[in-house]
Amino acid sequence: MRVRNAVLAAVLAAIVLAVTMHAPARPEASSPPTAIGGDDAGDKRATTTYDGAMVRKRTAIAVRPAKGADRAHIRAELTEAALKSKVGPLGEATFAVFSEQMLRYLVPEMTFVLPEGVPLDRGDAFMRDYQPADVAFYVVQPVLVHDLTFAVVPAAGRTPASVRDSQDAEGILADTLNRYDTTVQPAGVTVRYFGAILSDPAIASVRAAMGRAAGVPADRVQVTANEAGPGIDLSHGGPDLDADVPHHGH
Repeated sequence: MRVRNAVLAAVLAAIVLAVTMHAPARPEASSPPTAIGGDDAGDKRATTTYDGAMVRKRTAIAVRPAKGADRAHIRAELTEAALKSKVGPLGEATFAVFSEQMLRYLVPEMTFVLPEGVPLDRGDAFMRDYQPADVAFYVVQPVLVHDLTFAVVPAAGRTPASVRDSQDAEGILADTLNRYDTTVQPAGVTVRYFGAILSDPAIASVRAAMGRAAGVPADRVQVTANEAGPGIDLSHGGPDLDADVPHHGH
């Protein structure tokens, strides 16, 4: 990958660093790939060329609360238990992180993702030991997630705050990403996404929306990984996670 403008790259690296202090900044940004086609509909994993360090393997917990259960209570109890057991902080995502096969079996109402490096058996043991009384059923499964940041420096005359307001008003990011965190930096705007794999057309849609809000071309919206390391290569379809282990459910 090549950065077209060294000055822009340096600014973007500083912006991304501000929201990903836990990992080294990645100054190189992806160039626009050739779109493979829209494949975000349904439960199948989307096809993307934004892989490598941007795609991570995690252990995820699919939760079905008991009838009438308080989701906030489940969230709080599991969050506290994860810290107590030293599993680490829990992240949340939509059910779309799970495989098509698993979603035929269970569509969870709540999804929690464990930190990178926590193996499946550790996640399963955590739920066996700390399953809240108001959780009726759960499944622990390995998943692939996208962990990436979009960053843009606005054109002259536009402020980072106005870029955020414009892209929020348009709603394309909310429709495409569902869950994301926007941060207004002195030099620009970053949008961090953690969740199900996004297709190339979906990423192109986000870049276009941010570019419109910032008054710059879509290819000026950079896409960078949030974590260092090789990540997962999807050029040949990626790992068959359903073949790794059988479903763990209780």
